[in-house]
Parts: sequence; structure tokens; C-alpha cells
Amino acid sequence: MKKILNPHTLFFLAAIFLFAGCGVLTEEETEERDKVLVELTPVEITTLADDIRTTGQVQAFEEAYIGAPGPSRIERIMVDVGDQVEKDQLLVQMDRTQLYQAMVQLDNLREDLRRLDTLVAVGAATQQQYDQLKTQFDVAKSNVENLEENTQIRANIPGIITGRYFSDGEIFSMSPTTPEGRIAIVSLKQIQPVKINIGVSERYFPRVKTGQEAIVRSDIYPDREFSGYVHKIYPTIDRASGTFNVEILVENRDLALRPGMYSRVMLNIGEIEGLLVPSLAVRKQVGSDERFVFVVEDGVAHRRTVTLGRTFDDKLEILSGIEEGEMLVTTGQHNLMDQSEVEIVN
Repeated sequence: MKKILNPHTLFFLAAIFLFAGCGVLTEEETEERDKVLVELTPVEITTLADDIRTTGQVQAFEEAYIGAPGPSRIERIMVDVGDQVEKDQLLVQMDRTQLYQAMVQLDNLREDLRRLDTLVAVGAATQQQYDQLKTQFDVAKSNVENLEENTQIRANIPGIITGRYFSDGEIFSMSPTTPEGRIAIVSLKQIQPVKINIGVSERYFPRVKTGQEAIVRSDIYPDREFSGYVHKIYPTIDRASGTFNVEILVENRDLALRPGMYSRVMLNIGEIEGLLVPSLAVRKQVGSDERFVFVVEDGVAHRRTVTLGRTFDDKLEILSGIEEGEMLVTTGQHNLMDQSEVEIVN
């Protein structure tokens, strides 16, 4: 009579046979499986473009608030807001009544002078009389020229009309008319080129030079870069902020940049040497701003707290915490703790 084995006994025997078939892990194999697989890259000194990155607001290169030299009636305003004008272009024609009167007086004096010249030639008038009339003529001529200049208001810079504060026929009374409290009939801004004033830390003062290249970006044009250069360096340091002002000039040939736009400025001031590492190699301590990496020595990972500098695409500048020649963990660092044993796979 056959003896039927208990199901629990059968399960126990099957487990024994399976374990025997697979074999037993050796102590060495167990240790190998406890090691973390990592990839390393050597930390190297790299030549970096040394630049200053800051923000600023686009401003007109020059602006003018244009009015007449005295109270007078406005005959006609030739331009409106948004019009582009050239230097010396006629903008406003003021009342010419006084000019016409002065021109008539000048014509009369010119005729009197011509007749007196004939009389002097035949001895019927003295040279002194002629000289006195000639002086009156010169004064009248100068008055006409002055009135011609002051009744025709012209642009003193090229640019775009940004404000018109009167209408034809109104009286220009020499009182403030603009939102800024200026006295003007029209306002004008030169936006080709434009300028951007930026504040730069005083530690860079010896290194910023006129003519250095700058790159300007605007959120309005995310795919564009505008070339500029240092046009002016202000000579004093603001003690409250520890900065000095630098004026960046951008040609703005297509008039894409307009006053008031927010911009980002990168000013290249030369080259320096530094440490660059892949940004994925740098980790952040949860709940703090601490940044750290892992370096490997003799098969053991060591955690190092690092100080970050600037960002270059997918790499970060390391100011302190690691040194040239150390082996940096670039893959597998998320599984590491300080003093973890590692197995290098690259």
C-alpha cells in the first residue's frame, strides 16, 4: 500500500530541490551585488567666457520736447504720434504775422538803401547817412532771419513722434503740457539706436571697457539676439548698491526694440578658467538650498557640498567643493549615500 505524502511536505521538498538547482551565492557575489553601479567623469579645468548677466529697460538714445521760443499761435502741426521724422524736418509752423511785417519793413529799407547809395555816388548824401541806414537794414534782416527760424519748428534729432499736445490754431502759452511736466508742442524720441542702462558690481569696474560686446534679449522676441556694445561707463560707484552704471548701445536697425521693453543683457568681459560639470551630476538637499555631488576614491563614494556659479547650457560652474582631477559620479548618483561602495561601469 502506497503512502500519500502530505501537500505541505511536497511543497517543502520542491523548495529544497529548486534551491539546490540554483546554487548558493558566495560571499564575494553578495558583496558585488551590494555595490552601486556608477559612471564617472574626471573634473577638468575649462576656459570659460567671463560675462556679466543682468537686466535692464530699453530707453531712447535721445529724446526731445519741442516747443516755440515764446507764446504764439500755432498755425499748423505737420506731424502726429507715430510718425518717423528726420533731423531738421519741419514739425510745426507757428503764426507768421510778425514775420510778414518784418519782411515788409526789410523790403522798404532795402529800397531806401538802394536810392541812398545812388545819392552818395553823386554827392547828394553823405557816407554817414548811408552807414546809418545800412545798420538799420542789417538789424531788420537779422530780425527776419530770427523770426523765420522761430516760426518754423524743426526736429533737432531723427526719431519718432511720441506725443502731440496741441491742435492747429491753439495758443502755445509756454506752460507745462506733457505728463512729465515739460513745456512742448510735440515730443520726439530717437530709437535708432536705443540704449540700456545696467548696474554692474563694483568688482568689475577695472574690467569693463568701452566697446566691449554685449548680447541683448527680450521676452517679446524669444528667438532673437540683438548685438550691442558698451557705449558709456559712468565714473562713480553708488555706495548704497555697490554698483556703477554702464550704458549699452544697440543699433536697432529694424526698430524692433522700443523704449520701455524689459531686456536681459549679457556683457562679455573676457575669459577665465573654471570647473564645469554636467548639471545632472549636481543634486539638491531636500528642504534646503544645499547642492552636493559625489566623487569616487578607491571604490567609495564621498559626498561633497559645492558652491555653484553660472549656468552654461546643460553644465554648471563649480566655485568650490571639488578639485581638478577628481572623479565625479555622473550616473547612478541618485542611489548613493556618503561612503557607499560603488562599481564603475564606464
